[in-house]
Amino acid sequence: MFKHYIRIPLIAAAITSLALTTTGQSFAGGVPPRLRTKQLVEGLYTNNVEAASYFQQGVTLYNRNEFQAAEVAFRKALALDPFIAMGHYLLGNSLLEQGKTDLAAEAYRRAISLQPNLAEAQYNLGLALYKQNNLEGAIAQYQRAIALNPDLAPAYYNMGLAYEQQGRVEEALAQYRQAVRINPNYAIAQYNLGLLLAKGNQTEPAITALQEAVRSNPKLAQAQYQLGILLIKQGRLDDAKNALKEATKVEPKFAEAQYQLGLVLAQQNSYADAGDRFEWVTKLEPDNVEAYRQLGAARIQTREYKKAELALQTAVRLQPTDALTHYNLGVALQRQKKYPDAIAQYQQAIRLNPRLSEAYYSLGVTLEQSQRRQEALASLQEARNLFTQEGNQQKTSEVDQYVQQLTAPPLVIPAVVQPTLPPATQPQQLNSPVQSTPPPTLTPQRSGTPLPTPPTGR
Repeated sequence: MFKHYIRIPLIAAAITSLALTTTGQSFAGGVPPRLRTKQLVEGLYTNNVEAASYFQQGVTLYNRNEFQAAEVAFRKALALDPFIAMGHYLLGNSLLEQGKTDLAAEAYRRAISLQPNLAEAQYNLGLALYKQNNLEGAIAQYQRAIALNPDLAPAYYNMGLAYEQQGRVEEALAQYRQAVRINPNYAIAQYNLGLLLAKGNQTEPAITALQEAVRSNPKLAQAQYQLGILLIKQGRLDDAKNALKEATKVEPKFAEAQYQLGLVLAQQNSYADAGDRFEWVTKLEPDNVEAYRQLGAARIQTREYKKAELALQTAVRLQPTDALTHYNLGVALQRQKKYPDAIAQYQQAIRLNPRLSEAYYSLGVTLEQSQRRQEALASLQEARNLFTQEGNQQKTSEVDQYVQQLTAPPLVIPAVVQPTLPPATQPQQLNSPVQSTPPPTLTPQRSGTPLPTPPTGR
């Protein structure tokens, strides 16, 4: 995961589910042609009129997302006729929607016992087992569903999730690729494929997969974000900026994307725009110390020193032990000619990091501006020693020239030393296993066609 501020909500595992829309008369309607079996009598689920009525009520309530009421209706139907396979199946869906995973699994098993070739029940039982962390059982169910319906793309996708949870990377990649072959517009499968490739340092294939994901679904903000991260890694800042902008356009409150976009803008010297992004992040996450640090550095670059001071003071309050934050706060104060306060911040930066050469240099300049020459010369000498040890000949020469100006009339005080920006938090590669999200809304569909569920927000 990212260090410091960045906490990516890896939404890689969006579980998809299947359901059916029944159409027809009061006797529970007909089913899609490919699901008709000998268990259905003249196109009806039951000959029991009262059971059929409750069943139809359940379907109607289910379509309205009134899952608890649908559960009650399906149970009444099954009490009158316990052999309605589709009743047990839809009961399972209603239960799964309510988070009653164990009961849902029982209902799916009952449906399968009555109608073994009901691929959707086999598949959704796999979802329930996955939720129970029974990965082997889930994989077995997905395989049974695929045996009944080889074009069931979500079964391959969810099998990939299970394999990935087990650390079986190659098997997971194979399943994601198969899901995409069946459905080239399966954005969430393309997204997960990209994440897994990225974790294996296969950057180019990962970028390709993520590009396909955003092509299939431009509003998949997480895919836009992860694409941006990989493009940053390759130094393709303009492309990364475009991807991150798309992510923030889709989800303006996507703090991680706003922050990384700010870093890219800062690297391109667009400090005003970068500062605006960092400021927005501080509103979204008031305790985000990295955002305050970067905001302060950006405002220094745009000469908004009071704003920089306020941002950096907040950063110091949130994390008082970071030397560079104290240093940059000193710069903001120095630019406002608040010399005593600036000196205090430089000294604190040195206490926290005795080898922070820039702090000694800026402290020396500020002491000279405060008419404290002997202290200034001592600090400048220490800065020179550190620059020499670092092999920074340019800075060493700069200090020498400044000291010569101090010791030879007329006294010329150089411009204030430019601040050092906080080190940009480099986007790192994903290294956490794909996480699963709660089951999505199980909206019944025609012809039993599975519907990929997009990832939830953070």
